[in-house]
Amino acid sequence: MRMLAVVALLLSSALPALAQEVGDPKKGLDYAERNCAECHAVEAADTDSTNPEAPPFQLVARDPELSDLALTVFFQSPHSEMPDLIVQGADARDLIAYIRSLEP
Repeated sequence: MRMLAVVALLLSSALPALAQEVGDPKKGLDYAERNCAECHAVEAADTDSTNPEAPPFQLVARDPELSDLALTVFFQSPHSEMPDLIVQGADARDLIAYIRSLEP
């Protein structure tokens, strides 16, 4: 029960900070083209990623489970299926803003 309280407290303190800082979608696209496009389809019209294991950004944008907070945590965590790419600060906010711009 304590663990749930700690997690709830952390999430509630992170949400206002995240909501206050909005990224720049154009900078997010630039970042994605430089750092993500090798594996992911990053453009709005792209439906097939060069790496079949890497979801197109269009699919990421449409996934209701991938909130801004979930993406922020994902970008700050190493993953075995991705290169050691940690996205933080303004880059993360810009990338999330770009992904959000792809939502239908």
